[in-house]
Amino acid sequence: MKSARHASAISGKELKRLIAGLIVSAQRDVGRLAVHEAVATHHLRVRMKKLLALLRLAHDCVPDHTFEAMRMHLRAVKNACAGNRDRVVRDKLVEKLARRFHLAPQHRMDKSVRPAPPPASFLRHQLCALEQLVETSRIENLSPEQIIAAHAITYRRGRRLMKDAFDGAEDKTLHRWRHRVKDLHYQTLALSHLPGSVRRVRRARKLGSLLGRERDLGNLAREPAYAVKRGPWSHLIHEHRSKLRERILILGHKLYDPAAQAFQHKMEKQMEPA
Repeated sequence: MKSARHASAISGKELKRLIAGLIVSAQRDVGRLAVHEAVATHHLRVRMKKLLALLRLAHDCVPDHTFEAMRMHLRAVKNACAGNRDRVVRDKLVEKLARRFHLAPQHRMDKSVRPAPPPASFLRHQLCALEQLVETSRIENLSPEQIIAAHAITYRRGRRLMKDAFDGAEDKTLHRWRHRVKDLHYQTLALSHLPGSVRRVRRARKLGSLLGRERDLGNLAREPAYAVKRGPWSHLIHEHRSKLRERILILGHKLYDPAAQAFQHKMEKQMEPA
């Protein structure tokens, strides 16, 4: 692999700066919890996903046990900020479908129940521990070529999961694929100098949204009140999921074109001297 590289290629030092910046922003979000709880918790969850995606780019310079410790802290923050998110998402989905298709909700929708806000001290502890792990890492030693190779791995895994998802279309596979789509989205935002990045970001964002909607419908379909065979809700959910999966497959093939090897070759050409 050539050592000469494109002037706009991201370095390990820049990647570490981006990661550190996200941690600082997350710490600010914790400070906003008391005043803007809903917005702050949402931002925290998104930042944890972005951090994991960027840390995957740095995996070459992070030992496995350290990477797992980083993931543990990220997961702890994300889970602490989840609250009653699943119930809120379900209620919003049911409300939307009930209004549009004139159906009666099959469960009691109580909007007065609010979970306790995530403890700020716990979140600060997790973010501080994560920050120390990042500071003592050697992410700054990464070459642009290593970062591109890690990005290509994310692309390859997502493409493989796309194929697996539509061979059997299992909910677990679709959920795993959604995570890899999000990784690709956030990594591409950081690697905006790469060819096709604008189009890839747009498609990954849209695909992630469609996969999220499909998962929400799948969760609803598993609830006994909505899983009655030949019932109006069961039929509606099945019909919506079928249409969504058609759109997901079409968009997935657009996002994951070309094949993984051709994608990596195209990205590596960006590293060659002008």
